[in-house]
This record gives sequence, structure tokens and C-alpha cells, in this order.
Amino acid sequence: NVIVMVGNIRDALAAADPEHAELYEANAAAYIAELEALDASIREQVATLPEERRILVTSHDNLGYFADAYGFTILGNVFGSLSTEAGDPSARDIAALIEAIAATGVPAVFAENVANPDLMESIAAEAGVALAPPLYTDALGPPGSPGETYVGMMQSNVTTIVDALSGDGG
Repeated sequence: NVIVMVGNIRDALAAADPEHAELYEANAAAYIAELEALDASIREQVATLPEERRILVTSHDNLGYFADAYGFTILGNVFGSLSTEAGDPSARDIAALIEAIAATGVPAVFAENVANPDLMESIAAEAGVALAPPLYTDALGPPGSPGETYVGMMQSNVTTIVDALSGDGG
């Protein structure tokens, strides 16, 4: 998806500023090559996980494109939708998610860099699984962090996901 976005940005900039179209084309080509290498690296890392371990439990449903692209199943998420206006999950919903985690043998759950991890910590403890380091989701990380750029964010997230799901959950 980001490769498509880069192409659209390149085309719009070239149309708005034809004098610099070659520069936009060169910059886009270099970044697309970097994104293609990133995609190959992610696929290589994910391939080290058995398919039955490719299950994500997060605080919000915002990894759908990632899951679809790289062969993950989203078992569940605590807050259901991308909306920040959704109410807190019910005790029944949380209990059902904990049961699903236990039933599938998911070794870890994931919080996000932009959300309070307290509820995910409770769910992980109740389910007897690890709470992985936070993923970069709705925002990049601060300067100097692994998530300060899109490529860095994706590399950090996939390493966190693969490491956490490769573990024994304890």
C-alpha cells in the first residue's frame, strides 16, 4: 500500500511541479526500492514463524492490512474498532478474549505505542502470556527511536511480533 502511495505522491508532485519531475521520480524510485527490500525482509522474518503462531491479539484493530499481507490471523482486539469513541470493552468481552488466547496457545499479546498498556497487561497476566513490547501503530516513534521512520517502524514491529510469537509465552 505504501508503494502505491509513494507513486501517487510522485505523480502529484510531478504534475504540480513539472520542472522537478525527474527529481521526484528518482526519489520515489529509491524509496520504492527500499520499501520492496523491507517487504522481502518482513516476509523472510515471518516465514520463520510456524503458521499456527501467526496470531495477533492487540488493543485496537489496526493491523488488518499487515495481517492480510503477511499471513497473520487477528484473534481479537480489546477495543474492537479504529474509533477512539468506542466504549471500553465489557467484562464478558475481555473474558472471551482471554479464553480465546488460552485456547489457541497464543504466546503473547501486543499493546501500542500510543495507548495505555494497563488493560493489555491485565489480559496478558490473566491469560498467562507475555505482553510484548509496544508496537508502533497509529503514530511513528519519537526521533531517535526505532519507529522514527516508516521503514524503521515496520522493521521494529515485525521484529517485535516475530520474537514475541516465537517465544514460549513465559
